[in-house]
Amino acid sequence: MKKYLYIFSLISITLFSCQDVVDVDLETAQERLVIEAMIKWEKETIGNEQVIKLTKTSSFYNNQLVYATGATVVVTNITTSQVFNFIETEDGIYATNSFEPILNNEYQLEVIYNDEVYKATETLFEAPEIIEIMQSTEEGFSTEDPEIVLLFQDFLDQDDFYRISFIQTRGGEILENEKYTYDSRFESNNVLSDFFESDNMEMDDQFFVSVNKISKQFYNFINILEEQGDASFGPFASPPVNIKGNCVNMTNENHYPYGYFGLNQISTETYTFEEN
Repeated sequence: MKKYLYIFSLISITLFSCQDVVDVDLETAQERLVIEAMIKWEKETIGNEQVIKLTKTSSFYNNQLVYATGATVVVTNITTSQVFNFIETEDGIYATNSFEPILNNEYQLEVIYNDEVYKATETLFEAPEIIEIMQSTEEGFSTEDPEIVLLFQDFLDQDDFYRISFIQTRGGEILENEKYTYDSRFESNNVLSDFFESDNMEMDDQFFVSVNKISKQFYNFINILEEQGDASFGPFASPPVNIKGNCVNMTNENHYPYGYFGLNQISTETYTFEEN
């Protein structure tokens, strides 16, 4: 694909400007499969309805989502050998209503697409217990702006990593959806806390707060994604890297996919904001 790049140079002494046309070849990157396979099981629910989404990477100039259709998607409980088939219900969307989540069991995802086999394994961890959700002005960075504070219990004698979510709604409309990772390796066996701070909180705002335990691999994956998403890439900055998840192409390792396969039991509670 050829695009024209106009380079303008200014010679200050003569105040003379010139325009050169440079013919640049932009190579099209190899198309890759993108696997969005996060099994989410909220505590006190059955967790049998699950969805996996498959798309494909597209060119820089194409802002249309390209779905991966016609794939075979299977999740197997390696511990019990139970198999769950995900059926394509619409383009790129594969679903099941018979999934059975079992804590601390290891699961394997297998995707067959365009005669290539992709696999990933992950463990379904137990979610920690939420002790309390409260509001404060003492936990955050400001002494004036209020915070919603989450307190939860770390597991005993484990190096744990967590994913925490704060969703703020007002009148049914989502105002904020903040997600954080938490490394408890230096705070093991304690009551842990995290908070969401904002100067835009009003009485009766609803907050949906959740926490789940994740693997160290997923913790590192999420942190790299967020670092690149928050980065400001100037002309001398290192370019962003392609971030691989835990999915592997078993047929052709060089044609690796993007995305991640994970399983999460999630502790969730709702809190209503009150005026200080």
